[in-house]
Amino acid sequence: MRRWNRPGIAVLAVLLVVGGYIAYWQVIAGRIENGVRAWQQSAKKQKIDASWQGLRVTGFPFAFRIEVDNAAFRDRSWIPAPELRIAHLTGTARPWNFRDWRLSAPRGFTADLAPAGGRAALRLAARSAHGIVVAGAGGGTWLWLRADDIAAEAAAAVPIRSADAWLILPAQPAAKDTDPNFGLALDLHRIGVAAPPVNFRKTIDELALGVTIKGAFPPGPLPQAAALWRDAGGTVEIDNLRVDWSGLGITANGTLALDHKLQPIAALSGGIEGFGAILNALVAADQMTPEQAALVQIALTQLAKPGPDGKPQITAPFTIQNGKMYLGPARLGSIPRLVWQ
Repeated sequence: MRRWNRPGIAVLAVLLVVGGYIAYWQVIAGRIENGVRAWQQSAKKQKIDASWQGLRVTGFPFAFRIEVDNAAFRDRSWIPAPELRIAHLTGTARPWNFRDWRLSAPRGFTADLAPAGGRAALRLAARSAHGIVVAGAGGGTWLWLRADDIAAEAAAAVPIRSADAWLILPAQPAAKDTDPNFGLALDLHRIGVAAPPVNFRKTIDELALGVTIKGAFPPGPLPQAAALWRDAGGTVEIDNLRVDWSGLGITANGTLALDHKLQPIAALSGGIEGFGAILNALVAADQMTPEQAALVQIALTQLAKPGPDGKPQITAPFTIQNGKMYLGPARLGSIPRLVWQ
């Protein structure tokens, strides 16, 4: 009878562990692929069409990587239906943590919303993108996405150097108007402006926005869905709005809703830094004389207080009503009309 020595036993143990892990990896990879295909079928019940030309699970031995080619997603619960297309998408997780997935779209993506009524088509295209999606233990989901070299187009083309987006989905859908439906935050950098005010650069340095959508937004044609959401008390809580443009800094927070014509109404409070940039632009546009600007500058300086970064800041309410913008009692102008169909 052959007796096993210690090195032989160690080699056998290693072979058993390696073989067991290979079998485990293959079983889990198969379950992941089957799970993705099962989701594709179940999504149809939610009127979401998902398709791709290639699906595989790779990453052995230290990761599980879902790879799809020429993926397309279409949400038919909205009219018109938004569409998302991704040339190559990967999602990577470690074998010991299936709640965190690293996303990568090295060839970018395009998102489209077809024109309707008097509204032009909406299109968003990015050269590349990557991000992280985290499934919370309680059922909620958190997503971060970074996109570079973005071209946004509606009535006009708007180039954006880069954008970070965060999406937070609660564990339970909104049941009443005070419940959060989802949270969204955007941080855009180097936004192109075709016709900026005089003395302002053709790029906005930074535009950041954080909102919480409250109340359930029903599916269906956008005008009817928006009206139902409004009538149920739905609102948009603006948690953070920040603009940095040619020395002008604006911060604000407040609440936005829709009026009976589905146009925005808002009540915000915030501050303005670098108000001299606005005065200089008004002088350059011959809407104010240098002497008038100097007097206004003195008055505003007296009213200003140090902001969070120590710079002089004017605080005042900002409101939107009947298609007009107001800073305190002063009317700033009109806002573009929302076209829903």
